[in-house]
Amino acid sequence: MHRIRHLCMCLMTLWISLNKNEENLVDACMITYANQTLSEDLIIKENTLSSFIYPLAARASVTSQLVAFVIEVKICDSGSSYSACNCRWLQNRDAVCKGQRYNATCWADNSEMHFSLLIKRTYSDVMWELLRQNYTPLVLKHSSLQVTYPPIITGLHINGQKVNGTHLVGENQEVIFSCFFLNGNPPVTIRMVDDGGHTLSSTGNREGPLTLSRDIRCNEVWPTIRCEAPGSELNKSVAILVKCLPRFFPLSSEFLDLTRVLRKGLTLPLKSYTRNISKCLMTTLLLLSPNKEVACEVSGSVPDLNLTLRFAANTTIGEGIWTLHALSELGFSNITIGLVNSTSKFYGRWPEQGNGGNGRKTSKLIFKNTIVIVIIATVNVIKYNYQ
Repeated sequence: MHRIRHLCMCLMTLWISLNKNEENLVDACMITYANQTLSEDLIIKENTLSSFIYPLAARASVTSQLVAFVIEVKICDSGSSYSACNCRWLQNRDAVCKGQRYNATCWADNSEMHFSLLIKRTYSDVMWELLRQNYTPLVLKHSSLQVTYPPIITGLHINGQKVNGTHLVGENQEVIFSCFFLNGNPPVTIRMVDDGGHTLSSTGNREGPLTLSRDIRCNEVWPTIRCEAPGSELNKSVAILVKCLPRFFPLSSEFLDLTRVLRKGLTLPLKSYTRNISKCLMTTLLLLSPNKEVACEVSGSVPDLNLTLRFAANTTIGEGIWTLHALSELGFSNITIGLVNSTSKFYGRWPEQGNGGNGRKTSKLIFKNTIVIVIIATVNVIKYNYQ
């Protein structure tokens, strides 16, 4: 009886010592294997609650002769070992267990000891150590962890400035894109891609940033650059806007039905860094014709906009070749269109073209006995939508 009491007092001293230092660093992750050591390799996802088991019965030869002992579970976190949970056994008594940190819990009976833990990416090992009075700690079980986690795109910069959504640049300006990221485990390829999904730059390295340099011009397609990684929950992208005159799209050479345009209006697609179109003027190629202001409104999201023309009931806009002038803060953007009654012999097509003798194609239109020479090479004609 005295011997048991002495062992219990020793064990309690060990227990108090463990609890007193539970918040302190225990030691580096030094793992000393023994003949009794079980080992396993596990692949576990980050932020999952994982359970571990040590089979006491399988190693009964180690503990069967002990009146009292403690099994402590340690976690190797970022290269340092910490006590996470422990259970103590006294003769003829049930195990008493206590979780010490890391949201860890443990419990035991006479056959198994259970341990559960929320996994962090910095964990590398789980170790079960047998603590006995006057004995060196013995590693009973070692679980080597490979913690998997997805990559994270942390930022997208242009010329050192953090961006997201859209970014305005000047024409012919060199633009340096920088994609910042934390790679996952296992590492994946980080890419910068354009609107069509074509890879512009990529890396499989764990360190960043990933960079790309481009010169942006007004007459080119304005890119949308996306920084992405497989499995990343948050990718980042930026649409480049170029500070230049709004640009109409030449898509078709058909004439418009004058009656329908005047009644329902005319919507023209427009590429622009700004929605600020302050005035719309129309001029005809007929001599001495004054500018005619028409109501216009902008819809859509920058840079892909629609400019809609609205005509008053008493408008003097009629058949002919008209040039629309849309005024923004940088000046006028122009587009030339043809308006013809559906009964006209020219409705639905440009008239026959010829060579004006100066290398430019010309066309002749006759409106009310007036011959109009149209210089086709300097005209932008677009496809349009009716409203």
